[in-house]
Amino acid sequence: MDRKDVIDILSAKIKLVRVEFDYTQEQMARILGISKKTLVQIEKSRLKANWTIIVALCALFRSSEIIQSVIGEDVIECMEELAH
Repeated sequence: MDRKDVIDILSAKIKLVRVEFDYTQEQMARILGISKKTLVQIEKSRLKANWTIIVALCALFRSSEIIQSVIGEDVIECMEELAH
């Protein structure tokens, strides 16, 4: 799996992660440092998240079962490997 694969998969699952943690779109957007409009576009598959958003998502929500099902249990280690 490479960066593009992770971006594609997690962009499509970002809403599931948000729901898993019971956050509103406003809360999730604030946590990720993006606008609500951008988050809505990502959730509706009109836009893919960029690498920075995906890294923030993985770092801040590394305990997510959804993210772990894509990346593996050691989310941070896997993201480090992809980054280098």
